[in-house]
Amino acid sequence: MTQSSPFYTDNNDTNIVRIFLIRHGQTDHNVKKILQGHKDISLNLTGIKQGQQLGEYLENVGVKFDKIYSSDLKRCQETTQEILKLSNQEDLPVVLNSDLRERFMGPIEGMHINDAEKYADKHGHGSFKDFGEDAVSFLERLQRGVNASVEDAILNKLQNVALVSHGGAIRGILGWLQQQDGAEASKIIVFNTSVTVIDYVMSEKKYYVRSVGDTRHLGEGNFMVSDLRLR
Repeated sequence: MTQSSPFYTDNNDTNIVRIFLIRHGQTDHNVKKILQGHKDISLNLTGIKQGQQLGEYLENVGVKFDKIYSSDLKRCQETTQEILKLSNQEDLPVVLNSDLRERFMGPIEGMHINDAEKYADKHGHGSFKDFGEDAVSFLERLQRGVNASVEDAILNKLQNVALVSHGGAIRGILGWLQQQDGAEASKIIVFNTSVTVIDYVMSEKKYYVRSVGDTRHLGEGNFMVSDLRLR
């Protein structure tokens, strides 16, 4: 059996809801550095394989989810399907939640990142990130999505749940939780199908980030996104 980290295991503590925060698999837009936002793009063949690899890994280490909460965009739904098939959890309940979507990017959605930078400059903006959903609204939406998922898990006495979301969304969630502890917000952009583990401790009403961006199911070494402009 493949070895897992101390926090990459099922949680058996009834005072804790363990959240396995998963980024969707690769799309052609990811490869080409085209800004997706709310564009409903499917996985490419690599993305499908990544989802399968994660499903196989979860099966090997014995991690089983009680429920999955997913962005309603296709790239997250398709990743969820591959994970469930390969981890023998196809009957698991899946809740779709648009609050877990990537940031809406307005007129620059579908543009190559270089073209988006030129567009911003042409329209008198310092960054293409000035377009679309503002940072405050985006974070409020993510917080609502995460909190609603945890509240549902608590109501149904679930201890291990997955949230399937997007690179920018996961970065936003991590920044929110890390700043609660007075830590500097993470600048990392987690890789496709990476797993970030977060515990919600019910007695404290507090989230704890246990591990970030685990990609061991994809092979040796750490896989990371190098172009920080993408988020």
